Amino acid sequence: MKHETQVALMHKLFALRERGRQQDMLGRVVQLPVNVYSEPSILDDELQSVFKDFPMVLGHASHVQEPGSYLLSDWDKFPVVVVRDNAGTLRAFLNMCRHRGAKLVNGEEERLKAFVCPFHGWSYSLDGKLKGVTRSYNFPDLDPANCNLRELPVAEAFGLIWVHPTATASLDIRSYLGDIADDLEHFNIGELVSYKKTKVVKQANWKLLLKTYLEGYHVPYLHRTTLQAALKNGVIAHYEHGPNIRLVAARTNIEEAMHVPESDWNILNFASVYYTLFPNTFFIMHPDYVSINMFFPIAPNQTIWTHEMLYRPADFQGKDAEKSLAKRFEFTNDVVFDGEDFAVAEGVQSGIEFAPNEVHTLGLEEGLLGMFQASVDAAIAK
Repeated sequence: MKHETQVALMHKLFALRERGRQQDMLGRVVQLPVNVYSEPSILDDELQSVFKDFPMVLGHASHVQEPGSYLLSDWDKFPVVVVRDNAGTLRAFLNMCRHRGAKLVNGEEERLKAFVCPFHGWSYSLDGKLKGVTRSYNFPDLDPANCNLRELPVAEAFGLIWVHPTATASLDIRSYLGDIADDLEHFNIGELVSYKKTKVVKQANWKLLLKTYLEGYHVPYLHRTTLQAALKNGVIAHYEHGPNIRLVAARTNIEEAMHVPESDWNILNFASVYYTLFPNTFFIMHPDYVSINMFFPIAPNQTIWTHEMLYRPADFQGKDAEKSLAKRFEFTNDVVFDGEDFAVAEGVQSGIEFAPNEVHTLGLEEGLLGMFQASVDAAIAK
């Protein structure tokens, strides 16, 4: 994040703090139909638009730095494997054999030397070319060039691996993110390493889970014994680029910045910074670690949630480093995300299915929920 951007955001937070409220996101109260969280046909539309027409984050770039290293999708509806081939080129393939569609990589392999189908033994080199067909006399007219693995556009950008679900699409991540790209570049996301990743199925719609992050109105209440002590009454400012959103939430110590020269301001000392990387990734810059949350729909009321915590090794040295990392992960993942945010979301989902309100009413401080839903609706309407 450019220093002038940090300064401007800090001043905006000061102004919002003086007003004692968040920024008005939309300037109006919005009523959102609750069937967007429960209707199977809406999820079908989302799968054919939201999850087909936009680049998606697959994971952190540290996982695919050496030849044979790979990154596997956590979602069976997007069966993709990204691999660094022997020439050092990053490639993304559908994780399925061209013979009869068996899964090639199951995630237990430490490194890949080739893709070998466990079903009938067909093999492919790491650049996706078909190299071996067992009992090839059974396929007298087979043209190997027509049976290479299905390849998808892939890019390593700003410390993340991006894949486009549509084979004919192009990837320009900097243009897609706008100023958010500068932020991720400034924070040196690529220099971080992974501490731990979890994968859990939650009983709630994917949008309902993600939207818990998009407003600070709930912080003094839902997080009264956890985050309330660190965040300043849910005061946030935001920026949009296309469907992507940056949120900056003032921390309780923000007044201390008034006694520090602007030239020395580091926004992470006084605020938490969040990014919605559309469609399904929520990225949190904590003061000394990073959370990458991704949401993959299984059904209208079921979602795979993954959370990976990243950190900079230089910030966690000595005998207590592991204990400090474990404490941060447990607090963020188990207590706040799972025990508070998503527990409430699952309760909301149950209410929708058994005794629904027809709408959810979004106040002035909850406008980003409406913005996110508008981006989903616009993608479906294309």
